[in-house]
Amino acid sequence: MDINVIREVIERNAAGATGKLGVYFMDLSTGAEVRYNAEDVFPSASVFKIFVLAELFRQIGSGRCALEDRYPLKSEDKAEGSGVLQLLEDGAELTLKDYATLMIILSDNTAADFLFKFTGRENIIRNVLEPLHLRVTKCDLTCTDLLAACYEIEPGTRLEESLAARCGRGFRNAPAYTGGLERNDETSPEDAAKVLELLYRGQWISPEWDAQAVKILKQCQTNGRIPKFLPVGTAVAHKTGTMDRVANDVGIVYSPKGDYILSLFYNGNTASEEEYRENDHNFFSENLLAVISREIYDAYVGA
Repeated sequence: MDINVIREVIERNAAGATGKLGVYFMDLSTGAEVRYNAEDVFPSASVFKIFVLAELFRQIGSGRCALEDRYPLKSEDKAEGSGVLQLLEDGAELTLKDYATLMIILSDNTAADFLFKFTGRENIIRNVLEPLHLRVTKCDLTCTDLLAACYEIEPGTRLEESLAARCGRGFRNAPAYTGGLERNDETSPEDAAKVLELLYRGQWISPEWDAQAVKILKQCQTNGRIPKFLPVGTAVAHKTGTMDRVANDVGIVYSPKGDYILSLFYNGNTASEEEYRENDHNFFSENLLAVISREIYDAYVGA
């Protein structure tokens, strides 16, 4: 592996984008790192669910609860956006493992909101963010609250209605995306990678519990970024985050030459007007992150 080639890959691709790119790379064998805006604050979007997962497994490891414990699905927990639980009938009883799995592999917002409330915001801050010294990370909002803040949803209004009401004005340079909220869900590429490193090394709760959390992350089905262009069969334990012009992916890549962490963040809400208007549905950012991932993979394995 040539660390300078990986650095060149990142800088070259960043030069072709008008949105802000943040990257953190770590070779898990040697500890070699590459940082590019890695300590800067980015909207976390659904990447915040990694911190919820970490606190859930901490509570399971402490004996407060068990993966097999069942809790009914309630209407007040249902959230708009990604996922399937919002479509199910109230009263369905799911295990904590079910909620955790859906939160990660489908980025289910209802599962995330249930687990956020179950684990507790203060517990996430006190037991995850503070001990890991995640200085720029905030994990304050449920998915419902985050959507309301970022998409300016009025009380009693659905997400689709709010988007339609904007009549194509978009959310370019919206304050909720670029920072400035006292309470928000935001992080940095380096901060987001710290939890994954501990889980990989079995140093978060215990090797047994950490392996179960990694197993869930390996089942992620939102695979349009880090895994998209990698060789078929490449294992990636990861979590994406998506909102208007925001595309993130943080994961562990398992290659024939070793394993590494790759944390990719893109905030196109700071992009040019041309890029914002002409690249709908995060196509530009999705493709950018996927290309960076493959080029880093090739540099790492020596392809």
